[in-house]
Amino acid sequence: MILVDEDFLPQAVALVSTAKKRIDISTFKAEITSKPRGRRLRCFFDCLFEKREAGLQINFLLNWNKDHRAVPLCNISTIRELKNHKINVRILPNDRCSHAKIIIADQDKAIIGSHNLSVKSCHNNFEISYLDFNPGSVARLCKAYDHTFLTAIIP
Repeated sequence: MILVDEDFLPQAVALVSTAKKRIDISTFKAEITSKPRGRRLRCFFDCLFEKREAGLQINFLLNWNKDHRAVPLCNISTIRELKNHKINVRILPNDRCSHAKIIIADQDKAIIGSHNLSVKSCHNNFEISYLDFNPGSVARLCKAYDHTFLTAIIP
């Protein structure tokens, strides 16, 4: 299923809310805000926090580097909040950029595309993502994610 612009966020929330065991996420920018334009995005993160509280394993790969080059500054507060909710957060080593935008639920369904988890990406920008239920492609995506996440470091 193709997700254009504002189609993304409701599908992302639905994907996370149906997960039973594990959620894996990768993004360049993640923004947790209570400002009016960010309330719908906040619902995504609140759902993620509820799933973690219910005992699901949640892995979150986010962009960051020590020199703050080409890094959204909101990522640092997001890293703190994710850690406060006991979500397993990692960044790539050697200042490598985490640019992939992925949400995987239970290793059998995924969204992959251009949407960051940010207000602009979910409300202003032209973005396209794809909801994938194909077992073969999701398995390959999980393998790539797992390899990358295991080599990533805890910020």
